[in-house]
Amino acid sequence: MHDVAVAADKDAPAMRWRWGILAFAVASVIINGFDRQMVAMLKPDILADFGWDDADYGRLASLFQLGSVGTLLFAGWFLDRVGLKWGYAAGNGAWSLITLGHVAVTGFGGFVALRVALGASESIQTPAAVKAVASWFPPREASVALGIVNAAPNVGAIIVPLAIPAMALAVGWRMSFVIVGCVGLLWVLVWLAARPPAPPRAVTLKTLEAPDASWADLLKDRRVHGFMLAKVLTDQTWWLMMFWLPDFFMRTFGLTSAEIARPTAFVYVLAMAGALSSGWLSARIIAGGVPAAQARMRVLTGYGAIALIAPLALFAGDLWLAALLIGIVLFAHQGFSTNLFSCVVDVFPAKRVASVVSMGALAGNLWGAAVLEITGRVLAGGGSYLPLFVAAGSGYLVAALVIRWLMLGGLRETAVA
Repeated sequence: MHDVAVAADKDAPAMRWRWGILAFAVASVIINGFDRQMVAMLKPDILADFGWDDADYGRLASLFQLGSVGTLLFAGWFLDRVGLKWGYAAGNGAWSLITLGHVAVTGFGGFVALRVALGASESIQTPAAVKAVASWFPPREASVALGIVNAAPNVGAIIVPLAIPAMALAVGWRMSFVIVGCVGLLWVLVWLAARPPAPPRAVTLKTLEAPDASWADLLKDRRVHGFMLAKVLTDQTWWLMMFWLPDFFMRTFGLTSAEIARPTAFVYVLAMAGALSSGWLSARIIAGGVPAAQARMRVLTGYGAIALIAPLALFAGDLWLAALLIGIVLFAHQGFSTNLFSCVVDVFPAKRVASVVSMGALAGNLWGAAVLEITGRVLAGGGSYLPLFVAAGSGYLVAALVIRWLMLGGLRETAVA
């Protein structure tokens, strides 16, 4: 304990940098979120331009997910080997350049190739953001920092429906992608120009003392299994809403692309509140003397119970009531997700966080791709959103049980030995 205190004193300048590192991570997630949501917002224009239907769109979305799946494990390994500085720059530079390529796409095959490549390069985002928190923030602040990071996609999701339709009207859907790609490249230049000190030793002491662990070690760890299964059970909701929520509003209430901007933004305001409130609540419970394991479980169970209302949105009959109900579900999702990532930071040292997060994201994206494909087929065949919303709302409490069973012990232990 004395060594940690001394390290903390010496690390005061570096500790001040942690909020700057967090700001970079938040900006990266927000910019990247434009890419993910732009296709959903511009769906009518793109489908009309190419003559595609809902099944084509569902296939495009699922292939994008599969593109992420193909490189997720490599992304985590790459980040843990080359470090945050160059790993983040390489990933963000790649997806920004690929985004620029949308200006020249001419058909379904080319669009698929771009989206698959984009999904592959974007796989760096979540592992990098969580690794940044694990590397720079002490445990008492980790859940708050993760709440801020987890809120970042919602900032983009709020801005996108307000900005993208107007941008597309002004410059066309192709040039909208070019603008986003250029902003991403600007982030890379600023990130590389920054010169932060090394991460605080007081934060990384646990990492320095931890033994190395191979992929085989991680794959045998039940805590990794728990995280992967929890991501399968909960990520399906996020991907369903990210790619199909605009269509739900258009299909159910007869809205245009411009008219869905406000309800979609409202939904993601609530989602952002879920991420921020969950990180704060978890930190407050722990500060009150409750062990981390118990605090995480209380928050996970509470937010998981809230998500059960998801199917009610289909019977709302009013646009804003439906938006409120879906927003509450995403409030619960982001609150749950923040504490799920906090469990990983609690259990594993920073030098393995990216690998573990990548493994969970791999599992979540695989099932997410299947859900997106299933959704397209169900709707193209005349089906409804009901079974999809039932599955989306019910996965969280099951995931909480999985975490209690497979990960709870890990909150009281050191990392993989």
